[in-house]
Amino acid sequence: MNFKNICFLAADMVYYIYKRGARMYPDYYVISPVGDRIPVTMREAQKDDYEQTTYGWQSNWNSSYMQQPQLKKYAMEATETHELLGLCAFHDMLESVLLFVTYMESEPGSNPNITKHRAYSGIGAAMLAFAIQLSIDNGYGGTIALKAKTSELREHYMRCYGAIPFSHYDPFLLLIDGEAAQNLFVKYLKER
Repeated sequence: MNFKNICFLAADMVYYIYKRGARMYPDYYVISPVGDRIPVTMREAQKDDYEQTTYGWQSNWNSSYMQQPQLKKYAMEATETHELLGLCAFHDMLESVLLFVTYMESEPGSNPNITKHRAYSGIGAAMLAFAIQLSIDNGYGGTIALKAKTSELREHYMRCYGAIPFSHYDPFLLLIDGEAAQNLFVKYLKER
């Protein structure tokens, strides 16, 4: 199956998988320390979300950089408890026909750069899948780009999500497209 077989109908928020004839919906989740799937909700980020980042987070989401008007910011929260699990910011690159993942960050208790014993794993994967959803919604076929902050993250994105370098000038610029994007996004689709 390729992305030509996936069509987004904005009015119904339904992804049709034509090859299988099924109606699929995004069903994002993270993984608890004991391996349970914890349902999460992606929503537009609010001022209260940014306020939580002033202590303990790697970045202050109230900064002028993160508050640039061209960035679309989303919050990930646990569906049942409404606990903030992560924030992500995207830039719609109309001229490049892709969505650029400007920044994403897990809450301190789940951020592997801050703690060894994470409260939840899979936050980054779910946020990337959500970026692919937004790319499909915007007519870009699921194409997303991002810049890895470290060599370790670059290798992680390439190994786990099929990202490929797409700049000889900057090897940290990565593209997730085609089958790699499809594989990540379809992981979170569920029939209802």
